[in-house]
Amino acid sequence: MSKAHQFTQLRGTMREHVSMAQLTAWGVGGMARRIFEPADLSDLQSFLSTVSSNEPLLMVGLGSNLLV
Repeated sequence: MSKAHQFTQLRGTMREHVSMAQLTAWGVGGMARRIFEPADLSDLQSFLSTVSSNEPLLMVGLGSNLLV
């Protein structure tokens, strides 16, 4: 299964090459390879079931207490 195809069933928003500065209260941060914002808990579960176990994941809240 191709990487693009593995995420086609998701309902949330998948973006690639995103500046984390857009997502933090301080407006600072490097580039994220990929960001997924799930539509709901079920969508998050679907996403997590498709991600390779060796791919690093970082769960981020609203970014108000985050320096990247």
